Amino acid sequence: MISRQRGLDGIAITDHNFLCSRSADGTITLPGIEISSADGHVIGLGLSHPVKRGLSADETISEIHGQGGVAIIPHPHDLLRSSVNPDRLLVRPDAIEVFNASSMIHKVTWKKALASAKRASLPMVAGSDSHIPQTVGTAFTIIDSFSYKPEAIIDGIRKGAVTPVPGTVDISQRVRKLLLRWRDHR
Repeated sequence: MISRQRGLDGIAITDHNFLCSRSADGTITLPGIEISSADGHVIGLGLSHPVKRGLSADETISEIHGQGGVAIIPHPHDLLRSSVNPDRLLVRPDAIEVFNASSMIHKVTWKKALASAKRASLPMVAGSDSHIPQTVGTAFTIIDSFSYKPEAIIDGIRKGAVTPVPGTVDISQRVRKLLLRWRDHR
């Protein structure tokens, strides 16, 4: 419901180290997970089962590819979150998130992410990194696909038929996310 209200046809729910494959409102949902690699976070989309946390980023990307999924480097160069530096990878990911709505110092991190994606000639995506309903779709990716089937959408990402759309989370939403995270970890 929330994703439809925001004008989104689909979403990828990528919870930390937990494979999510369905949304509650019937929206097209790409199976996804945000894996805590030894080098930082790596997103896997189109997976049938979770990837073990704690592997190197290169091993994590290889595991994602082994399942036929796409590997995305989220919030690279972020100073406040566990982030992979895409310039140091030996295994090529499928895309780099160049706009993350929850990046605190986004003018710096977005610029570095864009430069990394351009240097590697990788597709560029955007994400809300939401964690709360109020920020779903703040930043998003337009994916050109011949069908609404998850496999076709994943293929669109892999082929670079994507357009990232930036957006940022405002301070009240950041505080709400922090309070919810604090409450959940008590």
